[in-house]
Amino acid sequence: AILVPGTGTDMTSAGGQIARIDRMQNAASDWTDDDVAVISWLGYDAPEIPSGVTTTGRADAGAADLRDFTAGLSTAHTTGGSHLTVMGHSYGSTMVGAADKGGDGLGADEVIVVGSPGMSVSKAQNLHIDPAHLWVGVADDDPIPRHLSEQTLGVGPHRSYFGAQEMYVDTSGHSGYWDEGSQSLENIGMIIAGLTPREAPGG
Repeated sequence: AILVPGTGTDMTSAGGQIARIDRMQNAASDWTDDDVAVISWLGYDAPEIPSGVTTTGRADAGAADLRDFTAGLSTAHTTGGSHLTVMGHSYGSTMVGAADKGGDGLGADEVIVVGSPGMSVSKAQNLHIDPAHLWVGVADDDPIPRHLSEQTLGVGPHRSYFGAQEMYVDTSGHSGYWDEGSQSLENIGMIIAGLTPREAPGG
């Protein structure tokens, strides 16, 4: 799996990103006997607040690099089958959308977006990923998708008319999706493992 972080992320916050991918790896390993590897990808210039965050410019500029990265992973994986999940958080979901809509897409089996203000498209069908494998998670009190989507970064992917699949989230705020012991983190792990996540508490 690949985690694409969002606004304000740089090398000084690498520790936090490593903690997140470690939790993702552990969560996925609970659901599969296959080897699991998770990468934090910061191959683009993540926007700062307030500059850059209101346009798709930074995402568009990094789109080809993210596509090249996933294509390289596919080429390097020469033995056995593989199952690639690309996850974007916050503006990272805009980055993922910009990359997957262009060229031949990301070649991902699954895409997860959490806390998304928009994926730079108006509907899931504008992406290469099959909408049945595009998973969207939104905390009830996350202000970013609740108040900033539908503006300049595309339709909020959590909207029913966008055409994505709901992933149940039981965490709070914009950065709680990886909380230990949460069903949100469990669902992320299930998707990485190639399983269908829960759509309701305990479902």
